[in-house]
Amino acid sequence: MQCDLRYENFPGQDLANSQLTAAYLFGAGFSGSSLLGAQLESAIMIHCNLKQADLSHANLAKANLEGADLFGATLRGADMTFAKLDGANLEAAEITEANLVTASLARANLTDAFASDAHMRNASLAGANLKRIDLTGADLEGADLTGANLTDANLRHANMPRVRLRGANLTGAQIAYTSLRGADLSGANLKNAQIEGANLKQVNFTGADLSGATMSSVSIEEAIFCDATMPDGKKFECPPK
Repeated sequence: MQCDLRYENFPGQDLANSQLTAAYLFGAGFSGSSLLGAQLESAIMIHCNLKQADLSHANLAKANLEGADLFGATLRGADMTFAKLDGANLEAAEITEANLVTASLARANLTDAFASDAHMRNASLAGANLKRIDLTGADLEGADLTGANLTDANLRHANMPRVRLRGANLTGAQIAYTSLRGADLSGANLKNAQIEGANLKQVNFTGADLSGATMSSVSIEEAIFCDATMPDGKKFECPPK
C-alpha cells in the first residue's frame, strides 16, 4: 500500500533514514527537517516544502519534485538520477557531489547553488536560472542548458563536452580549464566571460557574443565563429560557402 502523506506537515523533525519509497507526499512540508539518508525513490513530492531541509545522501532516484521548494536545502551526495525537478526552487541549495544524471531541471531556479563535483551528465536544465552557481569540477557532459541563465557562474574545471548552451547567458562566467569540446554555444551571450585554458575544440559559436571576454591559452581547433562578435567587438565574418 502506498504511504499517503499529502499536505501533511513535519517541520523541524528528525526523519533520518526514513523509509518513504514511492510515498505520496504531494504538498507536504518538511522545512528544516532532517531526511538524511532517507529512502524516497519514486516518491511523489510535487510542491513539497523542503526549505533548509537536510537530504544529504538521500535516495531520490526517479522522485517527482516538480515545483518543490528546496531553498537552502542540503542535498550533498544525494541520488537524484532520473528525478523530476522541473520548476523547482533550489536557490542557495547545496548539491555538492549529488548524482543528477539524466535528471530534469527545466526552468528550475539554482541561483547561488553550490554544485561542485556534481554528476549531471545528460541532465535537462533548459531555461533554468543558474546565476552565480558554483559548478567547479562538475560533470555536465551532454547536458541541455539551452536558454539557461549562467550569469557569473563558476565553471572552473567543469567537464562539459557536447553540452547544449544555445542562446544561454554566460555573461561574466568563469570558464577556466573547462572542457567544452563539441558544445553548441550558438547565439550564447559570453560578454565579459573569463575564458582561460579551456578546451573549445569543435565548439559552435555561431552568432555568439564574446565582446569583452578574456580568452587566454584556449584550444579552438575546428571551432566555428561564424557571425560571432569577438572579444574586441568585431564581427567574425563567415567563410564563403
